[in-house]
Amino acid sequence: MSSAPNCVTSVLAATVACLAFAGSALAQSVSEGDCICREGIIMDQFCIERGTLLDNSRVRTLEGPDQHSMHCLLDVSLCVNSGFAVLADPEQDGDEYTVAAKFDDAGNALVFDFAAERGRRGSCNDCTGELGEITQGIRAAVVGVVESVGDPSSSDPLARAPSIGVTNVMESSDGCVSFSCSVDAVNLAPEPTLDTVTTPGAPTASPTARPTSSTVDCNEFQSSVVLSDSPRVTLDFVVNVPGSESNYEFSSAEEAAGGVLTAQITYEGEGYVSLASSLDGLMPKSEAVICLPDEDETNAVMKYFMADRNQALITPYDATQQTLLNTEVTQEGGVTTCRYTKLLNEDEEIAINANGSNTFVWAIGGVNTLSYHRGRGSVSIPFEQCTPQGVSEAMVVNQGGAYASYWKAHGILMGLAWGFFAPVAIVAAVCRRLIPGEGVWFQVHRAMNTLCCLFTIAGFSLAVVAYNGTGIPHFSGTHQAVGLSIFVVVIIQVVGGALRPHLPKASSKDLSGTTQHNGSDEEEAKPSDEEETSKPQKTTVRLAWEVGHRLAGLSLLGLGLYNGYSGLKLYAMRTGNTSDYTNVWWGWLGTILGLALVYSMYDRFL
Repeated sequence: MSSAPNCVTSVLAATVACLAFAGSALAQSVSEGDCICREGIIMDQFCIERGTLLDNSRVRTLEGPDQHSMHCLLDVSLCVNSGFAVLADPEQDGDEYTVAAKFDDAGNALVFDFAAERGRRGSCNDCTGELGEITQGIRAAVVGVVESVGDPSSSDPLARAPSIGVTNVMESSDGCVSFSCSVDAVNLAPEPTLDTVTTPGAPTASPTARPTSSTVDCNEFQSSVVLSDSPRVTLDFVVNVPGSESNYEFSSAEEAAGGVLTAQITYEGEGYVSLASSLDGLMPKSEAVICLPDEDETNAVMKYFMADRNQALITPYDATQQTLLNTEVTQEGGVTTCRYTKLLNEDEEIAINANGSNTFVWAIGGVNTLSYHRGRGSVSIPFEQCTPQGVSEAMVVNQGGAYASYWKAHGILMGLAWGFFAPVAIVAAVCRRLIPGEGVWFQVHRAMNTLCCLFTIAGFSLAVVAYNGTGIPHFSGTHQAVGLSIFVVVIIQVVGGALRPHLPKASSKDLSGTTQHNGSDEEEAKPSDEEETSKPQKTTVRLAWEVGHRLAGLSLLGLGLYNGYSGLKLYAMRTGNTSDYTNVWWGWLGTILGLALVYSMYDRFL
């Protein structure tokens, strides 16, 4: 008898489920002319069609859109020019995101500006950080009038989604609780601010259509920048993107990659040349094209991954990733020239921005085989795709990054801290008997250590601010990790010095002598045998503190000397300076610390 109730229950459950599905379908169904609002993650249509994120090919677009970077969304022309869409959240765990709506040209411009104002400064070229600090997975609520309803039966997620003429873009937190569209709002939507590249076969509005007659040959270099004056190193290049009406003929692989960069490096000297794409302007983890004149034609110009500065960690990519085209390296009249064509977007490689700033590390060698560089530098160069009208003049917009002044100030502060204050503090302690006046050596020692600590804090803070602004990962290199260690230990050292266990107070009979021990550290003239006998014995805690304080001080000095040296080399590489002044660094410090060591040995043993 229980089967009947169960049957009724099942039928009711099925009915409720069907009604719920039907209600959901009705809620989502739209007609042309409807005013709708869709809230979710903003995504470019290229990455949706691609299936995986261009900036992280291991992530499927509709599974992890929250990992999509502002750089990929707003800098990469292939993504920007494809148009934007809004992705609705999964209805339940395990489901994929769905394309809730895609936008018209005016809507794309509105969304671009909305995102740029909320992107953290430095996370993309146009990000201002005025209204937010977003670096990935930006969300918005987009309001607009339905222009086409899409095809619900299509397997293409973009084809299923409605297209809307955007009238407003709101904060995601505002949601779609209250919204409205007006004809005036649609008609008054601002003209696109993006320099949109039309896709092959797409209709182009006559007011923005480019002339069909080519006035510029995009098979030739359109831009030239000087990487170094002495020795002279120049970079000539042209960037071609499909759909730009360039007269460059694309292969299917070049078109799939969103275009190509054709580059030529000219070095007025004989040796290898290299140009590497870099996220932070540093050699580690950069991706280089290295030209070796003595190699055979197949291996002369190849792609390499530079894991670190150690030459042993510079390794060529697998044969399947050696996708360079039209490679050539020649040497004539004492001049080395390397030319190649590289795809703009390749899996698991740093994307090249066809219409924005790109950071490169360049290097030249004194010989034709891979070895320590004769010259090197880091530059940021604005690229612009070639069109029949040509391109703007390209110049190296910064050397050493947008935060060059921060790095310079950081170097000055740290150089004074560890190239002057710290060594003087140690010399004052070691050579205390040479400093006239009772306790003067201690006052000098304490003052120099305090200044060293203050300058270290200031210099460290500037570096953190610069890394935050550029979006570079913190403490990813040896110099940065050592700097963090110095910052922590120097604060502990100064605080430990202030809270040190004092010397034991003198007994009453000691007060009759010429040397007094009052429990402070402002001692001491070299004692006589009699004074040495009557001198109060130090406590175990005091002795342990002295040993630890001295070892920590010497360790800090060693780390500071190393980081000063490595910092000078890093700054020279960032700015393209041929001299890093490390010889001056070691000359000064070797002199002052060497003299202190000689005196210490003389005072102790003679």
